[in-house]
Amino acid sequence: MTTQEEAAEQLRVIRSMMERATVFRALSGETALVGGAISMTVAWFSEKRHGWPWSAWWIGGLLVVLCFYAFQSYRMKAVDNRPFWGSGLRLALRGALPPLITGGFLGLLFVRGGNDVVAACMWVIHYGLALLAIREFAPKSMVWLGWAFVVFGVASLAFVADVIHLEQHWMMHLNSSRLMAIAFGGFHLIYGGLIVTTGRRDEIPV
Repeated sequence: MTTQEEAAEQLRVIRSMMERATVFRALSGETALVGGAISMTVAWFSEKRHGWPWSAWWIGGLLVVLCFYAFQSYRMKAVDNRPFWGSGLRLALRGALPPLITGGFLGLLFVRGGNDVVAACMWVIHYGLALLAIREFAPKSMVWLGWAFVVFGVASLAFVADVIHLEQHWMMHLNSSRLMAIAFGGFHLIYGGLIVTTGRRDEIPV
C-alpha cells in the first residue's frame, strides 16, 4: 500500500467513526427523552381507544419522534459540514429496517384482528430487535436497552398467551397502551435520563 493509499484509508476510517458517533448521539439522549415523553402522552390519550383509532395515535407519535430525530441529525451534521444522508445513516437503516418493517406489519395485522395487546407486544419486541441490529454503531447502554425491550415484549406476550400465569387482578390492569407506556415511555425516559445526566453519550460503541 502506497503512502497515498494509506492516507486515503485512514481518512475513510476516521469518516466512518464520525458517522457512527453522529448516529448514536442523534439517537440517544435528548431523542430518547423526547420519545419517552411523547409515548407517555400518547398512552394517556389512547388509553380508552381500541383498534385503528388506538394505532393511529401511536403512529402519529412515531412520526413526531422521527421528525425530531431527523432535525437532531441534520443539525449535528450541519455543524460538522457533512451531508445528512451519510454512509453511517444508510448502514444503520440497512440493519434496523427489516425488524421495524416486520414488526410494524405484524402489529397492524393484530390491530386489524382486534388484539391491540399482542400488537403492542409485536412492536415492543421488534423495536428491541432493531436496536440490537445496529449494535455496531451503538454503545453497550443502547444494546442493553434493546435487550430490555425484547425481554419485556416476550414476557408480556407470554402473560397474554397464559404461558406464564398472572393473577387475574393484574391481568385486569394490563392493556395495550400501558404496555407501550412502560416500554416506549418508561425505558426511553430512564435511558435518556442516564445518558444526559451521566455524560455516557460519548461511550465507546461495542
